[in-house]
Amino acid sequence: MAASTKYLCRACFHGISISPRALLPGQSARLQHKRHRTFVMERIFPVPSGKNGGLPGSDEVNELHKILRPLESLRYPQEMECILTDFVEGIGIRGDLVKVKRHIFHQELYPASLAVYASPENIAEFEEERKAKGIEKLESRLGVFARMAMKELNHLHLEVPMNMDQEWALDKTHVQVAFRLQGIELDLDCIVLPEEPIIDLGDFTLEVKINKLESVSMNATVVPVTDKFAAT
Repeated sequence: MAASTKYLCRACFHGISISPRALLPGQSARLQHKRHRTFVMERIFPVPSGKNGGLPGSDEVNELHKILRPLESLRYPQEMECILTDFVEGIGIRGDLVKVKRHIFHQELYPASLAVYASPENIAEFEEERKAKGIEKLESRLGVFARMAMKELNHLHLEVPMNMDQEWALDKTHVQVAFRLQGIELDLDCIVLPEEPIIDLGDFTLEVKINKLESVSMNATVVPVTDKFAAT
């Protein structure tokens, strides 16, 4: 007897009915099961070859060719690799090879064209793009955190407490301390103050540089230290 034809079935093998003309001898079909499981099946009675290796005629097949037996059952892992085609908050930026929940890829990222399958061809394509732009992988990952930090800073109105009992001129150290009071650590080199000196209470705009590549402009206010920290 010729070797049985193996194929992957979408549904449970109980009560299945598939046309014997659906597969040529030696062919296999890969269909995803709706419950994230793949059943590997084989025909007990192989479908005969037709003329010149083509499809058999209707008089050459019968119900026996529909009888299947299971070989194994495979379950897909919950996570899968994909390549992002755009920035996705909390996941990565364009060109990142990441692991995500399978349902997130199929239901959210892929339909929105935010990610593609991590096929060898796609991996090579995005790697070439990264090299063409002169972007190192570390810089790519830093870009994710930079965008997240920028989003946080965009929603922050910074209050800089100053001692009104003394003369002062605002400098980067004062701003660094104000950020620290908000739980944010910044190097002095990341802070860019206005060119005109700030020597009084009120609003001003500063710039924060992130990774020397990204920057964000944000609003701030100089307030009396007594307003920020009430005397006890």
